[in-house]
Amino acid sequence: MKNRKTMPKKKFDLYTFVAGQALEGGIPFPLECNCGGTVTIMPPFQDEYVVCPSCEATIKMLVLEGDPGYVLGADPEGTPKLLPVQGSRMPSPSELSAREREEILAKFGSLSQGKKVV
Repeated sequence: MKNRKTMPKKKFDLYTFVAGQALEGGIPFPLECNCGGTVTIMPPFQDEYVVCPSCEATIKMLVLEGDPGYVLGADPEGTPKLLPVQGSRMPSPSELSAREREEILAKFGSLSQGKKVV
């Protein structure tokens, strides 16, 4: 076993959220890079990152349990926004209407304030 202090730390260009259910489901799905390139993920996938064939960025996959659909994030000004979870069966945030995005963000807000969401 190598000493942790001497092992070089892997640097990644990008990070993305991936639905764990997609990796367990056995059905290939596209993982999209910020440049527009795609990597086809062939489950079961065991690596922690992929390399975009278009721009050669290394993309670390942050696997989330199940299929949450979205992750709450923020733009540089701090405005809340929905981040996609790759491999999710839910539509991408960009495919939702403004009203649908606002409704989902409102649910996130209710959850973070301890309110019951129906």
